[in-house]
Amino acid sequence: MITDSAIIDLLDLTEEKTALVSVRQSSRAKRLIFKSSISDGYEIVLPRRYDDGWVIETVSKRKQKIEGQITQIIESRRELKPESITLPLANETWKIIYSDFGGEVSNTVTETKGTLELTAKNDDVFWAPINLQKWLHEKAVEYLPKRLDSLSRKLQLPYNRVSIKRQKTRWGSCSIRRNINLNRNIMLMPTDVVDYILHHELVHLKVINHSSHFWSELERVFPNYQDLLIRLRHFERNEVPKWAVV
Repeated sequence: MITDSAIIDLLDLTEEKTALVSVRQSSRAKRLIFKSSISDGYEIVLPRRYDDGWVIETVSKRKQKIEGQITQIIESRRELKPESITLPLANETWKIIYSDFGGEVSNTVTETKGTLELTAKNDDVFWAPINLQKWLHEKAVEYLPKRLDSLSRKLQLPYNRVSIKRQKTRWGSCSIRRNINLNRNIMLMPTDVVDYILHHELVHLKVINHSSHFWSELERVFPNYQDLLIRLRHFERNEVPKWAVV
C-alpha cells in the first residue's frame, strides 16, 4: 500500500507547498477527494479501499491543478497579513509587524509611532485578520461618527443615532427612525468616497427611498456624486482587502 508521504512526493512540490499538503483515509469516501482550504491547506482524502496504481495515476494527472490550488492558498494567506494599512480619513498609514508568541498570552495589538504590532499565541491563519478587524472597528468608531456629525450639521440634516457595524452587503443604511449604520470598512476608502457614502445616508433622512427625488437632492448637496459612485463600485470590485472581509 502506497504511503501518505509517497503520495505527496508525487506532486514534486517546494518545501513551503509540501507543508500545506496532508493525506488521510476515510471509510465514507468512495473515490479520491481533493480539498483546498485557506485555513486547512490542501487535503487528499483516500477511500477505504483503493488500488495503488489508480491513486498514482489520478494524483499525477492532477499534479498541475493541485499545485495551482496550493499556490492560491499561499497567496490568500499572505493577503490576510498585510504589510501596511492606510486609513485616508484619519490621514494615517500603519506599518504592521507580526510576532508569533508561544506562551500563554492572548492575541494583542499594540500601536507605536505608526507601527502596529500583532502578537499571537498560536499559528491560526485567521488570528491576524480577526485582530486587524477589531482594530479597524475601533478606528471607525473614533473617526466616522465625527465626520458624519460634521456633515449633518453642515447640511442641517440631524440624525438620531449612528452605529458602526460589520456589514457584508451594505456600506451604509438609514432607518425611518433616523438611525444610521456605517460599515467599518469605509475607513479603508479614499476620503471623498467616504464623504459620498455619508452624504448618501444623510440625504435618506430627507428622502428615505431611491426615487428620482432622492438622486436630485443628493446631486444638490453633493454635485459630483456620480463620479464618486463609480469609484465606490471600483473599490468594491477591486480594492477591498481580503483580511477585512474573511
